[in-house]
Amino acid sequence: MKKIPGSLFIALACLTLGSAPSLAAIWSSTSASFLYGEGYQLASSENATIITIEHASVWKYGDNFLFFDIFQPFDLDTGIYGEWHPRFSLGKMAGKDMSFAFIKDVLIATELNVAQEWRAYLYGIGFDLDIPHFNFFAINFFIRDDMTINDDTTWQISPNWNVPFTIGAAHFEFGGFLDYTGAEGDGKYQILTQPQLLLDVSNFSGKPGNFYAGIEYQYFKNKYGVDGLDDNLVQLMGKWVF
Repeated sequence: MKKIPGSLFIALACLTLGSAPSLAAIWSSTSASFLYGEGYQLASSENATIITIEHASVWKYGDNFLFFDIFQPFDLDTGIYGEWHPRFSLGKMAGKDMSFAFIKDVLIATELNVAQEWRAYLYGIGFDLDIPHFNFFAINFFIRDDMTINDDTTWQISPNWNVPFTIGAAHFEFGGFLDYTGAEGDGKYQILTQPQLLLDVSNFSGKPGNFYAGIEYQYFKNKYGVDGLDDNLVQLMGKWVF
């Protein structure tokens, strides 16, 4: 299969940024998280601290999500990894209701993954699902192109979710994602999931939604396409929402 051109993503970015009135966020959230875990594979240190900056927003014609992971921020060998996930609602752009059965919306889904001297482009179709009690449940189906692997592409399936629940006076959120990526080049298939269980600590002081604490579980099967190299660890997590 032929590689997808970077111009496709430049065009989509221009579409996103081309109309200032349309860009007014209907909803947005920015957060900073601090994580600590032990047992990372193929990393500069088995034990590591990660600072994650996230931003999510909904606008007139779709939604955006982006994040940057800063790995070992207090060391000289700091690593940075980022992703940008712009999606474009077919229903909103066409002015039609695209919902049917348990599907709320159908979207053009794109993604850009960036690290030092590496990047991958993804494009495909996404679905927002209507599931009771969930803040959201979405699933995206991608063609994935690792730019360091010549003349090859693969597929990726990526569900993500968030569901709140309470136990007595304690308010919790269970959220996360799963990326199931096919083999590409000489690499093996990969499964990466990072579900989080977080307690809204700030709710006890009458300011819900400001600070969360809990754990994130990371499972990374065939990490970076390396056969049999797996992450399987629990990370302590604190999250501040601005």
